[in-house]
Amino acid sequence: MNPLLLLLLILTLAAIGVFVILRWPDHAFWLTIVLLFDPSGHLSVFLSKEALGGFYYQDFFFFLAFVPLFSSKVSVKPLLHYRPFLLLLGVQILFLLYHVLVFGYWQPAKGWGYVMRYVLVRERMSVFGFLLIIPVFVMARRRLSLLVDILVWTSLIVYILYFVTLLTGVELVPVWQAERYKGTGIMRYSLYSAGLTDMLVPLTFFLIARKVDYRFRKIIIAATVLVIMSVMLSLTKSNYLNLFGLLVGALFLYYRFYKIHITGIVFKLTGFGIILLLLMLQFFPEYPGLVVRQVKDLWLFLSGDAYTSGVVEGRLQNQWPAHLALISQHPWLGTGANFSDYFSLRFDPSDYEVTDLPITGHLAMYGFVGLTIYSLFYFQLWRWLVAGYKEFRSKIRTINEVDLAFYFVVFAWMVKTFFFKPNYLFNELTTGTLHINLYAGILAALLYRQSKI
Repeated sequence: MNPLLLLLLILTLAAIGVFVILRWPDHAFWLTIVLLFDPSGHLSVFLSKEALGGFYYQDFFFFLAFVPLFSSKVSVKPLLHYRPFLLLLGVQILFLLYHVLVFGYWQPAKGWGYVMRYVLVRERMSVFGFLLIIPVFVMARRRLSLLVDILVWTSLIVYILYFVTLLTGVELVPVWQAERYKGTGIMRYSLYSAGLTDMLVPLTFFLIARKVDYRFRKIIIAATVLVIMSVMLSLTKSNYLNLFGLLVGALFLYYRFYKIHITGIVFKLTGFGIILLLLMLQFFPEYPGLVVRQVKDLWLFLSGDAYTSGVVEGRLQNQWPAHLALISQHPWLGTGANFSDYFSLRFDPSDYEVTDLPITGHLAMYGFVGLTIYSLFYFQLWRWLVAGYKEFRSKIRTINEVDLAFYFVVFAWMVKTFFFKPNYLFNELTTGTLHINLYAGILAALLYRQSKI
C-alpha cells in the first residue's frame, strides 16, 4: 500500500475513532481494548508490521485507549491520589529508566541513535506498553460490566467462525495449524490470537457457582464451551496448563470466600467436562485420545523424562546451557539490547530463543539488576492482590457481583501465571506489557471502588 494513502487512512480512522470515543467513552473504550488484543487473529495476520510498513495495529488501538481520558464525561482526578495505582505505575517507570539507560544505552554502547531506533521505536510496546494501566484504571472504575458484554459476544462470534472454518474448510478466520507428532498426520489447530478469552473461564465459573442472573448467561456459557474445545484441539501443553490454572485459581478463591463444600461445584465441572468430551467425540472423534496423550507428555516434561514419542525436550538439552553461558559472562547488567552480538558458535542461534525460556533468556539480556527492578512490579501486584483478598472477604455480602466476578478473573489469572506457568514469567518484556497491565489496571480499579464503599 502506498505509504501516503496508508497514513491518510490511519488519520481518517483515528479522527472517526476520537469522535466516537469522546461521545460514548465507556462503550468505545472497552471495544477498543477487546480489539487491541485481537480477538480473532485477523489483525495479527493481515495488519502485521510488514503489511503496514512499520506500523502495527496495536499502535492505533493503544492511541485510541487514551482518548476517553479527554472526554468531559470522564474524571481523571483519582489518578493523582490513589496509592496502589501510583505504586504499580511507579515501579514500572523505574524499570523504564533502566530499560532505556542501561539495557538500551550503557550496555550496547552504540549511542542514542541506536537507543531511539532499536529500543524506543522498534520495541515500543515492550517499552511503553505499561502505560495502558492508566486508561484501564480510569475506565474500569466506571462500567466494567460493558467489558463482559463485549467480550462475550465477540468471543461467541469468533469461535463459531473458528469451528465452521475447521469443519468446512472455508477460511472465515485465520487458523494456525501444524503437525503435532512428526510423520503421523495428526494436526493441531489454534487461532493466531485468543484475545481476552482467559477472562471467560473464571467469569463463567463465578456465574455458574453463584447462580448469577446475567442476561447473556446462555451466551457466555456457550462461548466458554467453544473456547475450551478450541484449547483441547490445540494439543498444546501450555494451553492445557493455562486452562487448568484458571480453574484451580477460581475454585480456590470460591472455597476461601464462601467456606462451603466444593463437592457440588466439582460435580458441575465434571459434568461440564463430560459434555465437552461428548461434543469432541461427535465432531472430532480422534482428539479426546490425543488430549490424554498431551496430558501424559506434560507430566513427562515436568519430570524431565522423554515424551511419549521418545523425544527429549530440546529446551533441557540446548537452550538452558546457551542462556546460562551468557548469564555467567554478564550476570549483573546483562548483555543489553544487542543480545545477538554475544551468541557463541558453540550453540545454534535458535538455542538463544527466549520465548520458551523467558526467565533465563531475559536474565541474560537484563541481568540480575534489571530483573530485580522489574520484579518490584510483580511484588506490588501480589501485595495489592492480597490486600484485595482481605477487603473483598470482609465485605463479601455487600460487594456487587460485577466487582466480585472481576476479582475472580484477576485472582485466577495471577494463580495461573505465577504457579502454573512460572517458566513464562518475564515473557512480557519481549512480547509486550499490555496484557499484564490490563489486569493490573483492573485490580487497582477494583480496590479503588471498594475504598469508596
